[in-house]
Amino acid sequence: MPLILIQRKIKMRDINYKYLLLTYLYFFINPSVLLSQQLISDINITNGISVTSNLKGLQDNLPFWLHSNKNGSIDKNSANINNYISFSGILFKNNYLSIDLETKLLSSLANKSSNHFEVGYIKIELHDYEIIAGRFYDPLTVKENHLSTGSFMYSNNALPIPKIAIKTKEFISIPKTNNIVKYSGFFGHGWFDSNRHTQNVYLHEKYFYLNIKYAFFDAKAGIVHNVQWGGYRGSFKLPSDFRTYREVIFAKGSSSSIAPPGEVSNVVGNSIGAYDFNLGLTFNIIYFNIYRIFYLEDKVSARFRSPWDGIWGVVLKPRNTPLLKNIIYEHINTKKMDSFIWEPRGTANYYNHGIYSTGWTYKNRVIGNPLILGNESLIKPIYNNILIGHHFGLDGQFTNKIKFQLLYTFSRNYGRVEDQIVSYLSNDNCPPVESTVCAELKPLSKLLKINHSILSSINIQSKDERVDFGVNISTDMGDLYGNTAGISISLEYKLIYK
Repeated sequence: MPLILIQRKIKMRDINYKYLLLTYLYFFINPSVLLSQQLISDINITNGISVTSNLKGLQDNLPFWLHSNKNGSIDKNSANINNYISFSGILFKNNYLSIDLETKLLSSLANKSSNHFEVGYIKIELHDYEIIAGRFYDPLTVKENHLSTGSFMYSNNALPIPKIAIKTKEFISIPKTNNIVKYSGFFGHGWFDSNRHTQNVYLHEKYFYLNIKYAFFDAKAGIVHNVQWGGYRGSFKLPSDFRTYREVIFAKGSSSSIAPPGEVSNVVGNSIGAYDFNLGLTFNIIYFNIYRIFYLEDKVSARFRSPWDGIWGVVLKPRNTPLLKNIIYEHINTKKMDSFIWEPRGTANYYNHGIYSTGWTYKNRVIGNPLILGNESLIKPIYNNILIGHHFGLDGQFTNKIKFQLLYTFSRNYGRVEDQIVSYLSNDNCPPVESTVCAELKPLSKLLKINHSILSSINIQSKDERVDFGVNISTDMGDLYGNTAGISISLEYKLIYK
């Protein structure tokens, strides 16, 4: 799609898009403006186009891996033609300080067309720390292997949420530990969009990791804490003052007189967190990495009531085999969700929430692991969060210019907690435990939907590394999505590459 078509699709009120496009076009015509005036250094400008479609027809749904973990840029309900232009550069740099800028403007022609910034941020680097503001890829997704389904907190499935944050650049050595013990941290504040059941919701995000690395041994352990908080729904307002913010940070119950009872007795907001453990071992012929994410949604899960819920992962990286670069296996389990033995599975209802009814989604996409499925509803959009999954992936290269990737995901899906309930039972027939679900239940076998999702990709790079050509072919087989197949073809050109 020519750039001029993008400009025509943008409405007059979207003046920022039009201004940026004109600026980009000017630089394309005369890129020496940036270089000769030394306004920006280390410039990269890339233009790309992709066409994605179900092989049955332009109005058919796409296979799972053609739209999942694509930063919310692919509409799963139809074919897509996407054109993007990205820019990155350093505005200022000396021995102590660096100021970087990056943007990525995307124009999508699909069932739901859009023009938006997938990325747009400014970053200030000072020694070992960064201050970053705007829309950027979350650091937790950067830490993951690119073949992963995505952690339970963040994946690349949704458009990045606008935030301002302070973070460590890498792991920083703790003094007097001979560079063996290091730490990494992040503290941020974000804003959800207004198209939600509860409006003007804030995001609090933080994590802290310790790293012990010595010789062939590399172990990491961390805790991740995210909270949706504040906002309003009509005349119903949730506390959002500074005192409430402190309670959010320290995961305390609300002291506000306008807080709902659940936020007083439990904690403020909708918590999404994890205990994250990672062990890496480096040998002569292979790098071995194993990780475990314990997913947490409340105080009960923080005490390991559902120890099997979360992700087990193993990554192998052969060191002397250019054909294979990464091999990954992940086991995903969400069946228990803090349920007692007499309750239906999935009582914690992961990613859904009573007050923040649009749940852990952004722009109609699940923010966390994409195997948990959501729709476009503003009220409890997560319709499949009880599952067991097995995910395999590998990538490598046939030559320095030809790379490949294969993904295979098998899942057993059981819907959500409400799908199991035939009828609720009276208190006389229930155990004497408050706030539990006691009901006549369908067996999970009656709800089972099996799915297989496969993706095969090949990427070819030109001799001068300016042009990339890619082809992705994907299929779904099973009860969850039906039997379908699709293809995506992409072309990327680096206009300025330094």
